[in-house]
Amino acid sequence: MLKLLIADDERIIRETISRIIDWKSEDIEVTGLCKNGIEAYDMILDESPDIVLTDIRMPGMDGLELIRRISETDLNIQFIILSGFGEFSYAKEAMRFGVRHYLLKPCNESQILESVRACRKEHEQAVRVRSMRSQQFCMYREMFHSVISSMMSDSLNGNESPEELIRHYGQYIDFSFTAYRLYYVYYLPFEELSSFLAALRGFLSRELPNSVVYETYVTNTLVLFLPNPGNDSEKLVQFLKKACGQESADSPEIEEAFFSSLQELLSVIVQKLQRFSTIYFIHEDQIVPTSNYSGVYSQMKGCFVHFQDTHTRDSALGRAGELLDSIDNADFLKQLASNLFLNMAADSPSHSTIELAGWLIQMEQEQDLPALRAMVMQRIAEYASASGLSSQYSPMVHQIYHYVTTHLQDSNLTLKQIAETDLFMNVDYVSKKFYKETGQKFSQYLTGVRILKAKELIAQNPDESIKNIAEQVGCGNNPQYFSQLFKKQTGMTPTDYISSLSA
Repeated sequence: MLKLLIADDERIIRETISRIIDWKSEDIEVTGLCKNGIEAYDMILDESPDIVLTDIRMPGMDGLELIRRISETDLNIQFIILSGFGEFSYAKEAMRFGVRHYLLKPCNESQILESVRACRKEHEQAVRVRSMRSQQFCMYREMFHSVISSMMSDSLNGNESPEELIRHYGQYIDFSFTAYRLYYVYYLPFEELSSFLAALRGFLSRELPNSVVYETYVTNTLVLFLPNPGNDSEKLVQFLKKACGQESADSPEIEEAFFSSLQELLSVIVQKLQRFSTIYFIHEDQIVPTSNYSGVYSQMKGCFVHFQDTHTRDSALGRAGELLDSIDNADFLKQLASNLFLNMAADSPSHSTIELAGWLIQMEQEQDLPALRAMVMQRIAEYASASGLSSQYSPMVHQIYHYVTTHLQDSNLTLKQIAETDLFMNVDYVSKKFYKETGQKFSQYLTGVRILKAKELIAQNPDESIKNIAEQVGCGNNPQYFSQLFKKQTGMTPTDYISSLSA
């Protein structure tokens, strides 16, 4: 049930609105009637209503100031403005804060209901969007942890150079353009690690809910890092000190360091971790000890080499199955599989980042070892069948190409949209990587694809209207703009191009 708050300095108006409509049948609860903006502001903070119907002119704090103040909070509230005939300028000002609904006094029951129902739809849409963003964040967090664990394992085993590792994993997260903070918590006994991590989770959920934090542990030392939290860094340091009880002489010590990029940070961490025989990879409430499993890993990667040859593929798959059967620890297998599949996906453009992230989440949830082995083996078989694919471009560029092809009719298509909804990466990083690999800006590529598609459509049906062609290639319903773009790219107008085909 949604909550509605009504604010108007005229008692008869606010009380009439609360009574004239059967709000219960609309699945709405009227949580308060307020006579001015100050009273409404306080009640909003206490009740967190979903919809607020407010007058513009009220004593103490008017409706415009009320909307402005609420817009500065994290509350997600739909506003409906009540205004007199001469107050529309106030309503337009409120629209700068995202307000989309206003009612002109006097208004009737049907007008009020129409606005409230529209607000309900917008509220439900906002809830769906927040849920989707939350799911996307969870998927990115899972991907981030898998990538870092895999890359650190590769670095520790010395199988590949840092440059090769960045090339493999650079499609998943930004290694070059995001600054990071690194924290060491020294003298933390293993027996106290779980309780310390539980307290840390609580702090992060309250103070840094949208930050992806990575932790690992070696003898008596917790290492954690995250994208630079800015001013919140001091909060984190103070928490770490308090959680460690640093007032005592033998309590853990905290060390903090700043790095301009993840690549720079990892190079420092790996050098330090190489001195330890056992490393604990931490994710959520799992603390996984990792020993030297380079032997199994190397043999499995040797199988992948033979997947490209149809004569040796079956025997390589059989050997991979034998290696999986020899693993008797689920956590060991999950770490190994995550490492392997991220490497395979880096060379296989047929599998998207989001699809792999979803699979990694499913794998982490599987607790039954035989079922986990079967799940991993099926994945290996799928990658083996696609292992012959090769390309001069990275999988990230292939994903951009695929997204453009499938969304070409979208006139608002941007690289930012692709980066955020399909790649889950920083748009500046994606833009630089796209230009470096393709030699052209995304806008140039998009224009080229649209004109190429337009030529194809014209050749298939020369009698098709220019307007329809423009819409099908994402130029909206603006044939003039499309014609100008077509001429700039081809040197002739669409009409002249049609004539040239029949010449």
